[in-house]
Amino acid sequence: MKILKNIVTIVVEIAILILGLIWYLRTKEEEPLIVMIGSGGFLIASILTKIFDKNEKPRPKVVFHRKKNFTMRGPLGYTANNPRVIRVGIDKVEQYWYLDWSYNLEVRNNSSVTAYNYQIEYENKPDKTELKSDIGKIQPIKPDDKFEFRFKLTQNVVGNHLDADRYLKENADILLKDMKIISKYEDEFGNLYKTEYDWINDSNIFK
Repeated sequence: MKILKNIVTIVVEIAILILGLIWYLRTKEEEPLIVMIGSGGFLIASILTKIFDKNEKPRPKVVFHRKKNFTMRGPLGYTANNPRVIRVGIDKVEQYWYLDWSYNLEVRNNSSVTAYNYQIEYENKPDKTELKSDIGKIQPIKPDDKFEFRFKLTQNVVGNHLDADRYLKENADILLKDMKIISKYEDEFGNLYKTEYDWINDSNIFK
């Protein structure tokens, strides 16, 4: 309602300014100049008020933060590329491996405004990623609310145990480097807001 009143005021002041200009062009008198100056001043004040009101308006701010939980590798069997007799502790045996990266994903509302109709989307999510939660179906997020969910990335690789360890150490960031989590939500008036979470940089951009 306040925004509507502001827009109506601006439209009226523009109309007065135009009428004052027409009056002045027809009569060349001082009175229309005074009207134009006054109306122009009020117009500038109204526009500035609208801009600053928009910038300072409280809004919900859903933020994400990731915390590494654990990593794990498990053998799934030997490949055919091994000697018939394996020397334990000597031969670097080639195996199939299951690799698991687990994170806790923290979701907060860092504002004084409740977030409603919360939705979540992914951009560039790698295959074999899994979010253990009902995220996107949760209740409205009240100010200072916090939720934690388990985010899991898995991969199957082939190699010896050193290869598996190296892949486990280095490749999570490579697989997740382009992934973003997009959160859309509304305030109580139905105004739509968005948070873009950059996984690698652990940073949030509000829109």
